[in-house]
Amino acid sequence: MTDHPLQERRGPLRGAEKVAAVLLALDRDASSRVLKHFDQKELRKVARLAANLGSVPKAALEEICAGLVEDIRNSEPDLVGGPALAEDLIASVLPDEEVADIMSDVRGSSNRFLWRRVAALPDKMLAEYLSAEHPQTIAIVLGRVDPAGAARVLAELPATLRAQAMRRMLISKPTAETILRLIEEALQAALFATTNAPSTSEVSAKVAGIVNQLERDQINEILFGLSEAEPILAEQLKALLFSFEDIVGLGERARMLIFDQAPTDRVILALRGSDVAMREAVLPCLSARTRRMVEAELASPTEPPRKEVLAAQRELANLVLRLASQGLIELTQDAPEA
Repeated sequence: MTDHPLQERRGPLRGAEKVAAVLLALDRDASSRVLKHFDQKELRKVARLAANLGSVPKAALEEICAGLVEDIRNSEPDLVGGPALAEDLIASVLPDEEVADIMSDVRGSSNRFLWRRVAALPDKMLAEYLSAEHPQTIAIVLGRVDPAGAARVLAELPATLRAQAMRRMLISKPTAETILRLIEEALQAALFATTNAPSTSEVSAKVAGIVNQLERDQINEILFGLSEAEPILAEQLKALLFSFEDIVGLGERARMLIFDQAPTDRVILALRGSDVAMREAVLPCLSARTRRMVEAELASPTEPPRKEVLAAQRELANLVLRLASQGLIELTQDAPEA
């Protein structure tokens, strides 16, 4: 997300421009107390002025408010206004939807508040909207929400459309700001009328994070559909996927770290109905006390809903991926112990 290029301030500040400059110079608690007294029209005007303020010399601020001289001297040489600061300024006193509405008028780049609202939509509602859109649009929209939410929406889409969208996410280049702006405007009109560029590896990891939230049969559908059109991409995606069953293939050191951090109740639930190989891989990694507790629970005839078991298994798989992303473990077989 890129703000407009900074413009050097020319000429003295006038009228409401002084208000915008002072509010930007104040700390956010102080500016919030002031902004609470502004009406919608005044907030819109302040946001627009703050977004276009440019670089304001320190001397100009000293002339506006002598009481701020000490704070200004201890800060950066000049105050720099811009859309991002303007957005933060009004976000302190307005709900997300009003911020999104105001900032849609004053900035030409991606609006994070709009995307926050998109991510909060009911899965079926967003899926219904996207099902009538081009796969490229689906890929752009789902690429800007969190992986878990994107996975739930994907699960609601037809299998063919789901595979096409995933293929687009893997091969697409960064979205031009003009295109993103059009999509944001369409989303705003259709869904809320009443209510730095990533690398290929980052995009692939994002896609893998989404797919890892899906059920096994849905993952297989995506891989099958992708392999027909893009077999190389299908193999790349497959290499990034990780399921609960894959824990068996990890080395002992990695498994020890994983189950040292995994909540015991989730381990018990995930192991319900698991095979002997999985239990033999997990139980030795637990402390003696925890192992006794887990074994006692697994010996009971309790049969939790399959949906809950799968959810616990996904949580543990996500824990593995998080530890791997932090460089604490590797998703490969460890060398044999000496």
